[in-house]
Amino acid sequence: MNIKDLTCGLDFGTSNSIISLTDKATRKEVFSYSTSSILYFPDTNEMKYYVGKEAHNKYIEEEMTGRLLKSVKTLLRQDKFLSTWISGKRMTPDQLVTCIIRHLKEKAEAFTGTEITDVILGRPAVFSEDIKQENLAVNRLTLAARNAGFKNIKLQLEPIAAALSYEQQLDHSENVLVADLGGGTSDFTIMNLSPGKIRKEDRKDDIIAHGGVYIGGDLFDSEIMWYKVTPHLGRGAKYQSYDKEIEVPSILYRELKNWERTFMLKESKLRRSMDSYYHLSGNNPRINNVRVLIDNNYVFSLFKRIEQSKINLSDGKETTIDFEKDAISIHEPFTPSEFATIIERHTNEIEQYLRKMLETAKYKAEDIDSVFITGGSSLVIPAREILYRIFGEDKIRTGNTFNSVAYGLSLSY
Repeated sequence: MNIKDLTCGLDFGTSNSIISLTDKATRKEVFSYSTSSILYFPDTNEMKYYVGKEAHNKYIEEEMTGRLLKSVKTLLRQDKFLSTWISGKRMTPDQLVTCIIRHLKEKAEAFTGTEITDVILGRPAVFSEDIKQENLAVNRLTLAARNAGFKNIKLQLEPIAAALSYEQQLDHSENVLVADLGGGTSDFTIMNLSPGKIRKEDRKDDIIAHGGVYIGGDLFDSEIMWYKVTPHLGRGAKYQSYDKEIEVPSILYRELKNWERTFMLKESKLRRSMDSYYHLSGNNPRINNVRVLIDNNYVFSLFKRIEQSKINLSDGKETTIDFEKDAISIHEPFTPSEFATIIERHTNEIEQYLRKMLETAKYKAEDIDSVFITGGSSLVIPAREILYRIFGEDKIRTGNTFNSVAYGLSLSY
C-alpha cells in the first residue's frame, strides 16, 4: 500500500486513543486501531512499558506493583508537573504521551508496511482557560508526536474533526453543533457543513463558534467514588478521642477521587493515620476497608468497577457497584436519578457554557439544524439530556462513539 495515497489522523484522548488511515481518493477509512490511554511501567530497573489493555493485564498479573498511569493527557496542561521518576529515569509529561502515540504509530505502520511521517493530530477546543497552560499543553503534545517519529504534524480541533466525519453523511447544507463529550473535556463546535465543501481545504470560514469545558467522564467517575463508594471505606465514620466522638478527616478520601495519584498514599502520613482511627473506632470494618484498599493497590480495580457501573446506567436502568477483594465487600445500588444528582453541578456548568456559546455566536437553538454527538461520555444520559433540553431529541445525530474524531482528523489534510 502506497503511504502517499493515505492520510493519518490520530486522536490522543484522556481515556481512549485512536489512529485512523483514510484513502485520499475515496475518503474511506482503510484502517483504525484504538486503545485505552493507560500506561504501565513494571517495577524493574529497565525502561519497559505497556499500553492499553496489555497495560491493564500486566498490572494485574504482576500483582499491581510498578506504576500504572491513566489520564496522561491531563498532565499536558499542568505547568507545575514537570516530571516523575519511573524505573530510575525522569519522565516528563510529553515523554509519557510519546509512549502512547508511538504505540499507535507502530500499529498503523504494521498495517501499511512502511513508515508514517505525516499526521493530523487532534487537540481539544480548550486545553486550559489559562493561556500559559494552553500553550504549554499544545507544545508538549506536538513534541510528543515528534518524539514518537512523526515529522510533519498538523493540529486540528477535535470537535471540528468530528464535524468533518459527520459531513460525509450529508446530502444538503446544515448548521451543525458538534458535541464531543470525552473523558477529560466536553468540546463544542458550531459549523456550517455541506457535501459541496467536503474537499475544501480551508474550513475556517465555516466555523461559527467553538470552545469547551474541562469536564468529562473521569470527573463523573470521581464523583461516584466520593458519594457512593467512600462511605464504604470509612468516610463519615467516627472515632473516640477524650470521651468525644470525632468524624474521621475526609482528606484521604478526597485523594481517592483521583486514583492516578493514590500510589503515593501507601507510605503516606494519611495512610498511617488510618491505623489510629481504626483502633480508636473500635476496629470499624469500613475504616479497615480503606487500609486494605491502599495497602494492596486495589484503587485502580475499584475504579474499573465504578466506570462499569456508569456504563451500565446508559440503558436507563438501576445497577450495582460491586467490588470484592479480601476483606472488602461492596454491593452498592446505584440508580440513574442518583447519578444525575451526583454530577448535576457539572452538567449544569456544561449547559450554562453551551447556552452562553450560542448567545455569543448570536445563534438560537432553532438556528441549529442538527446536533452530532460523539465521544465516550456521549453515552451518559444526564449529558445527553442537556442537548435534548436545548435542541430537542429530533435533532440529535450519532456516529461511531469513539472513532468519529480520528476519522475526521484523517479527512483534515
